[in-house]
Amino acid sequence: MSGKLYIVATPIGNLEDITYRAVRTLKESDYILCEDTRKTHILCKAYDIQPPLKSFRIHRMEEDMNFALSKLNEGLTLSLCTDAGTPSLSDPGSHLVRRVRAESPNTKILPIPGPSALTAALSVCGFRLNPMLYAGFLSIKSGARKRFFESNRDFDGIIVFFESVHRISKVLKEVRETLPDRPIFMGREMTKAFEEYRLIDPNEQVKEKGEFTIVLGLPGGTT
Repeated sequence: MSGKLYIVATPIGNLEDITYRAVRTLKESDYILCEDTRKTHILCKAYDIQPPLKSFRIHRMEEDMNFALSKLNEGLTLSLCTDAGTPSLSDPGSHLVRRVRAESPNTKILPIPGPSALTAALSVCGFRLNPMLYAGFLSIKSGARKRFFESNRDFDGIIVFFESVHRISKVLKEVRETLPDRPIFMGREMTKAFEEYRLIDPNEQVKEKGEFTIVLGLPGGTT
């Protein structure tokens, strides 16, 4: 007997962005696997979602995947959600999906689409969106980031990546040094009270607060 695994997108900030289908799916699950039970508890409390929460952590991934597989093999229904947005884009969700496909091939794995910082930023950047290179979170090493930017210098499309508050100033400096002809669009604190979406001036020092989604426009600033 095999169960079902739902990959559930949850709000990136504003709790009202949850979909009706996501709420129903979470309510009907036997367990909810989540990045941080404290954060997911806030969402569950807001919508009276009552199934037990189980941590799914990168530093204890083997143990947590074994738990998930055992429950799926019992025929139970699990939902996986991240702290914010769509799972598997920048969290360990993809590891679980691969493991389930390999070891429990009869398990149905179904996406419950919804909020995503990636698509939210693209919808308001105003750049031509095709082709697009999505890079997720870049390396924490400056040299690796610079090599990434340099290797995509001639890419005829936009480049999108996420960045934390701790490295944003360094990363933007590297972008300006390696890709000086690309306009930079920033989404910050997306869907939250102080959300901000705008082009960044070449020599601007951005406010180091919140999580960032950066969109690099086409070379030469063309649209």
